Amino acid sequence: TERDDRARDRTTRRAMFRNVERLRAALAKMPDAARASVNPANGRFRAPEFSGRVVAELRKAAIANGYEWTHDKPRGTQKTLTRPGKGHKCDREKPAREAARAEALAKQPELIAAYRARMRSKAKGLDKTWDDFVLTKSEKTLKIRMQDQQGGKK
Repeated sequence: TERDDRARDRTTRRAMFRNVERLRAALAKMPDAARASVNPANGRFRAPEFSGRVVAELRKAAIANGYEWTHDKPRGTQKTLTRPGKGHKCDREKPAREAARAEALAKQPELIAAYRARMRSKAKGLDKTWDDFVLTKSEKTLKIRMQDQQGGKK
């Protein structure tokens, strides 16, 4: 029956290389039987005769029966680079922020002087009262700008 066939397949799979002649025959085919190839005539892929699992079982059986196993691939060195981590964004951008802050602090005395000059140049007394009643806010701003450009009140 089908169930018996499956059970028989399982036992033959487990006992794949228990027969010494089969083991020798399989070892004779190595390592070419474990490599995939491409047919040069038509360019078709040809799967290996022994899968990775079968090769592992063959290796295990060969070592258990005293045969020398020489078909392992040499292990290479790891080719990864170790890079430092990116870190936090605030730490990466801190020098730029400090440079901008230092630049702004260097301009600060000029800005304060310009502000104080603007405050002093505003109209005082009757002239200021007249400007408060007659001029709109935008007109006052324009008047102050004109005075700043002309170098003081005229």
